[in-house]
Amino acid sequence: MTALVALWILVPAALFLTLVLYTVGIGLRTRNADLRGEAAAAGADGRAPRLVTVRGLDGPRT
Repeated sequence: MTALVALWILVPAALFLTLVLYTVGIGLRTRNADLRGEAAAAGADGRAPRLVTVRGLDGPRT
């Protein structure tokens, strides 16, 4: 009975700590990530700028 109670306490605690460490690891790996998109610019014909800028994934960042 005592072992069963210990499992009810230790297993959720271990899962929680695993998820916390996983989340902290993702945060540490992505702390310098630049997620901002490029500023929208008006087209050559004077129309409103596009809301989404599509760029090739292997192109250089400016």
